[in-house]
Formats: sequence, C-alpha cells, structure tokens
Amino acid sequence: MSTWVGTIVASKGASEFWSVAAKHGVQLVVEAVPPFVLIECKVGFDFRASIRLAEALSRDFATMAIGFVVQTNSDVHEMHTFVDGSCIRRLGYNRDEGGWIDVEGEPQSWERTYFFDERSTADGDTWPDMLSDEISDDELKRYEAAKRAGDASQVLSLLNPSSTAPMSRVCESFGLKGDQPAGRWKKRSFWSRLFG
Repeated sequence: MSTWVGTIVASKGASEFWSVAAKHGVQLVVEAVPPFVLIECKVGFDFRASIRLAEALSRDFATMAIGFVVQTNSDVHEMHTFVDGSCIRRLGYNRDEGGWIDVEGEPQSWERTYFFDERSTADGDTWPDMLSDEISDDELKRYEAAKRAGDASQVLSLLNPSSTAPMSRVCESFGLKGDQPAGRWKKRSFWSRLFG
C-alpha cells in the first residue's frame, strides 16, 4: 500500500516563494527555488489538506498549483488544479465508487503525462499502466487516438489508475522527482493548534 499526498506549485523561481509558503506551514527542504516546487504533505487522515494547500498557495502567490492524493491500496486518485486561487480542474477516481467520480473543468496540459505513458504502447512490450487489460480492438483504437491527441476525455472509462506512476510522470514533466520534495507540510497537532 502506498499513499502519496502533495502539492505542485509554479513558484516562478521567485525568492519570496518560501516566505509565502511558510505562512501556510510549509518547511523548506532545499534553499533554492526551482520554477516548480513539490511539497510533500504529511496529513494523517486529512487527505484533502494538500488540495487546500494548493488552493491557498495558488491564491496567495497568484500562480498555478495542483493538489493531489494518491492511495494505491484502494485505487484512489484525486487532483485539483488551481490558478490564482480558483479551481479550474478537478479529477477524482475511486475504484470502489465506480471509477471516475469527478471530472470537472477543461483538461490541462499536464494531464497528457498523467494519462498516457509515452514509454509504453498497446502493441509493444510494456502495456500502458492505466489501460485495462480486457478491452476490445475498437476500444484500443479509441485509446491510441486519444493518446495521439493527448486528451483522455473520451476514454476515461478505459483508464484505471492503480499506482503512483501517473503522478510520478506528472512530477517529471515539471522537472521534479517525486521522492525529492523541495518543501514539507505537516498537519499541526491538536495541542499546537490549541495553544498556538
């Protein structure tokens, strides 16, 4: 079982980014401010904390941010994209609730790498990680057309995320390594919230 909760923020490489992030409880891991920052969230059972953090950083820094939750034991993926604090895209997948339960807003450019692993092909040695094994030839053609277009909208019913690989690809597309966050956010304990 793997749970990965985090936020990707377009920091624009601005030196003041860490001071804005610190107001939201983010502790820096690296001094440099890369153009995009991965913040690892230690949330306990508050899985949506990363989404609230993405919204707050997007608003306060006037930028784009993606809050995400990946839980592989139950095949749950949730991603919210914010621009200037407004949610422009929501994607939510839950295997136990029937698959893609939230699909709102316009597809974003980062979704191409999330949905389609360019290192795999349906006719090659490596089967695409999100593509169901039991699909018809017509469904396979639809998938290949969607992959060429970079838009999964018409084939979501064929795509089942069950690992952290899709979000790892998204991190890579922003020049980030999923196991090397630039910042960490940890939910404050009850006592620290009570006594400041």
